[in-house]
Amino acid sequence: MDKSTTLVDLEFGMSQLSGNKKLLFTLLGKFTDEYRLLDANLQALMEKEQYDDAYSLMHTLKGVTGNLGLFALHNDSKQIESAIRNEQQLPGNYPQFVVLLNDTVAEVDSLTAEPAASEAQTNATDNVTNNAAAERAEKQLVAALKASEFISQTTLDEWLNAMNLSDEKREAIIEAVDELDYEEALATLDVK
Repeated sequence: MDKSTTLVDLEFGMSQLSGNKKLLFTLLGKFTDEYRLLDANLQALMEKEQYDDAYSLMHTLKGVTGNLGLFALHNDSKQIESAIRNEQQLPGNYPQFVVLLNDTVAEVDSLTAEPAASEAQTNATDNVTNNAAAERAEKQLVAALKASEFISQTTLDEWLNAMNLSDEKREAIIEAVDELDYEEALATLDVK
């Protein structure tokens, strides 16, 4: 596979962070927060002839994308950075760069999206009974625990709320997940 065209290489990103998926997803979320409006910000800097700031913005983007495994955007940012520095203008292929930026942000958003958000909408529109919702929440929680996936506090709260557990059991699961002791959380749920 040609890494230069890869939008998001999670394996590489995790290798940069000693396998810490939770940290990678946190950093990817910060990436989208910071660079979602890059096009507007960069164009504003170019319009004001603030070329050093525009160059700095692109240089930082290039570094961040390289470290997180956002290779396609990393490679395309090099040409934009060079054009700003050497010619004080955006190159002719800048519109394609913006498309790639938006595609990368969308891909990161889809990877880091809360898994329970779409589930909550489905529950509301389908008018699912509480028992079915509790079963689904437990299945999702168990699957995430068995896969050692990152579980955000919001998602965990939604699943636990749907499951209507005792306060003691709920707190034990939250504590186990916080400590990344997924086996203990599964044991608390009586899952083998």
